[in-house]
Amino acid sequence: MSFLLIDIGNTFFKWGIYAPPQDPTTTAQSQVREYGRVLLDEIPMVMRAWRKLPRPDRIVIASVAGTRVVNPVLRALEVWPDAPVPNWISSKAQQCGITNGYLNPAALGCDRWAAMIGARALIGERAALVVVCGTATTLDMLSTDGRFLGGGIMPGLGLMQRALNQNTATLPDAAGDYVDFPRQTVDAIATGCAHAQAGAVERVFVQHQKNYPDVRCILSGGAARSLGPRLTIPFTYVENLVLEGLYRIAVTLGTEGTPIRSGASD
Repeated sequence: MSFLLIDIGNTFFKWGIYAPPQDPTTTAQSQVREYGRVLLDEIPMVMRAWRKLPRPDRIVIASVAGTRVVNPVLRALEVWPDAPVPNWISSKAQQCGITNGYLNPAALGCDRWAAMIGARALIGERAALVVVCGTATTLDMLSTDGRFLGGGIMPGLGLMQRALNQNTATLPDAAGDYVDFPRQTVDAIATGCAHAQAGAVERVFVQHQKNYPDVRCILSGGAARSLGPRLTIPFTYVENLVLEGLYRIAVTLGTEGTPIRSGASD
């Protein structure tokens, strides 16, 4: 048996082929057989890799890219004529040990939901601040007993920098570096945005720590490696946290009465 797991974000399409777990503590990363990442406009390119692979037994997808990716994904899956119907996940009231605290549980982004499920699977029954640094940076708080308490969304590191260029007359759109004492504009932009991201994470961490002293910070996403060195709080880096959560969901399909269905949710 194998699982095809797909994480479709605002910028990238990430996928992996995974073997089933050997025991309840098995991580997705330890079971990955194939992995790839392309830009959303490059989704058809994955067909070249998929043609070389056996048909997966389960397909689980988290997408926040809207309906525009549905047809390209379904066409790519046609490389396996007998492929199973993909399960496009949406956030639930409760799943995989997580209780959704959103006023409307289905309105929570499925990527955030999967990331929290992944974090819970990795650290067990501990409180967590789950930070995913992509096009947007999300900061979500989990209690010790698995309740999603709430979270925040802010522009990601790259988006924050580009906003300065697009909404000011003179600030450049150029790659700068973080330095402790910037003395040129491009470095001042990179440094200021890094401080903003790190400050938000640390502020939420301290807020969460008041009620849960043993809280763990889990950091993931494309900009996480840039943000990590700026943090003064302890954290654990996980490369593909959304895929880790999708792995847990894939394992439970059929055991929690989860229907297999097609179609995407925003």
